[in-house]
Amino acid sequence: MLDNHKELSHFAKNISLLYVEDEKETREQYEGIFKLLYKNVKVVEDGEMAFAEYSANPYDLLVTDLTMPKLDGINLIDKILEINPHQHIIIMTAHNTDENLRYSIDFQVDGVLLKPVPMDKLFQLLYKISHMIDIEKKESKIRTTDNKLTNLLENMNQALFVVVVDKFLDIIKKFGVETKNLIIEGVKEHLINFGVEEEDILHLRDDVIVCGVDKRYLDAILESVQSFSDHTESLVIKYKDMKIYVSLSYGVILVKENNSVENIGENFLVHIDSIVKSIRDDENSNMFIKMDIDLEEARKNNTLSWLRMTLDALLQETILPFYQPIFDIHTLEIASYEIYARIKQGDKYILPEFFIDLSQKAGILEEISHSVFKKSFKSLAPTQFPFHINISDCEWRNNAAKEYLTYLCAKHSIEPSRVILDIINYESLQPSRKRVKFWLDLKAAGFKLAIKGFGSGNMNIEVLSILQPKYIKVNQLLLRKSLSDANIKRSLLFSLDYAKNANITTILVGVEDEEILNEGRKLGLDYIRGYLTQKPSSVL
Repeated sequence: MLDNHKELSHFAKNISLLYVEDEKETREQYEGIFKLLYKNVKVVEDGEMAFAEYSANPYDLLVTDLTMPKLDGINLIDKILEINPHQHIIIMTAHNTDENLRYSIDFQVDGVLLKPVPMDKLFQLLYKISHMIDIEKKESKIRTTDNKLTNLLENMNQALFVVVVDKFLDIIKKFGVETKNLIIEGVKEHLINFGVEEEDILHLRDDVIVCGVDKRYLDAILESVQSFSDHTESLVIKYKDMKIYVSLSYGVILVKENNSVENIGENFLVHIDSIVKSIRDDENSNMFIKMDIDLEEARKNNTLSWLRMTLDALLQETILPFYQPIFDIHTLEIASYEIYARIKQGDKYILPEFFIDLSQKAGILEEISHSVFKKSFKSLAPTQFPFHINISDCEWRNNAAKEYLTYLCAKHSIEPSRVILDIINYESLQPSRKRVKFWLDLKAAGFKLAIKGFGSGNMNIEVLSILQPKYIKVNQLLLRKSLSDANIKRSLLFSLDYAKNANITTILVGVEDEEILNEGRKLGLDYIRGYLTQKPSSVL
């Protein structure tokens, strides 16, 4: 029974229950049990009160006695089934008669329990019905979501505005699941304040909200939201005597005209998920990602189409390097560049989040890297600036990176020391593994190493001491959190102190406002990269 109790509580947390019993002692006994399991329980004394309550506010589950004054259980059930033929009902009665059995069969109620009810039977029946109601609610929510999304897509005058609550699961873990709805409602109110119509706001899933925005007013809304992000940044949600600071990231899908939305819902969700993934993965907080999406393209959207697009881009050489400068944090002079991959498609650029993972699975990521390296080495050769590039896992496995990078350096007369290789997830490296040897071989060839996300994970001191990187990159989100979290501040200071003692240059990345820039200066970081100084560009 204990296991059923735990599982039942999981299903019952969002289920409403109406309990009808005229006998006081019995009513109080079961009222305590129901309220222990269900958060929303209403208890009334007779059938007439129950019908009035149900008419004003329908309940998911009705538990009723049969013999009651004013309106008995049979007539109550009959009247409620006229309102909702699919109502879930349990009869609890002290009278085991053939007539009662006939009524329960006629009404097709979910169960009949004889008082006094054995607790194991009560829990088993409640578990079964609550599980069923939970499934029905989820299916209903999916249908409602699909219908609302379809309605948004049918309005070709609208753009879809995607909003993601940053670090949503971390917030819920810290403050409790009861803050989930509070945060979502706070975000909705926030969007309404910027001109989004309430009926055009759809809570798609946990941390994702989709809005329909009139294209005529889109620029004004984006400008207002961007201004808020630049100056205020965090949305404040009040919870009890605390304040929860929530940051939001955004994406925009511009739906082209003259397209039907028939059978579009499921495929279009893939595009939304891609936008959401790129938002979650991008280390630049509050970044806007704009994409023009044709509904016809959305219908065809699948793994094969993205792979075909990437292969075409390789053949047509439209996979291009983008450059973002890294500046001296004090003088704001350019110190180096970071290189990203983009696919040019018409007048727009496809972010790597849409094709990198797929390309790696398809075995063409190495070709993409080489294409980007070839173009970027040629462009950067005359500048004498150092530059950062990413090396994929497939390249260290077959050891192709060293050979190709050495070839490019020789071809363009670039000293290997100008090439900085960014290492992601360095804390997963093991001193005895081939990956560490791979990085050490590149370092021995003259290339420099940089650690990305330093200070935000478990610092593997042994691997760090072996690799001895030239640079570490610290994300601005870590600095921002350190302003209000003493434990994070101590961890960050320890990391920076380690870097200073090891003569490692520090780079603050993802910076978008003066506050974080000044904090980075106070902490003694060396360089800065972010939208505050300059966005990535296809030209140097």
